[in-house]
Amino acid sequence: MSYEQAVSAMLALDGVVDSTMMKTPCLRYKGSFLAMMFDKEDALIIKVSPERVNELVSQGFGVEFNLTKKRFKEWVLIPLKYQDDYEAYISEALTHAQENMSK
Repeated sequence: MSYEQAVSAMLALDGVVDSTMMKTPCLRYKGSFLAMMFDKEDALIIKVSPERVNELVSQGFGVEFNLTKKRFKEWVLIPLKYQDDYEAYISEALTHAQENMSK
């Protein structure tokens, strides 16, 4: 599923909205960043727990995000070759955001 298709599916969910970050379209849940395409790397960025970032990187599904030479511990790049799973990854970011809001 392409990023655009995944976005369309996610926007049908309560609380998920279009927004921007770094002048780029993104998805948010009640103000919390979920995901966006990072065209410079041809990859999806999602926000999940630091443990999940490490897991995705170690399994080879994700790449650390370090745009400013500083590692973003809760952001991971999911390369375009895994776009069939983009909706699942964005759903995972949504679950992470929802769990953080309930704390």
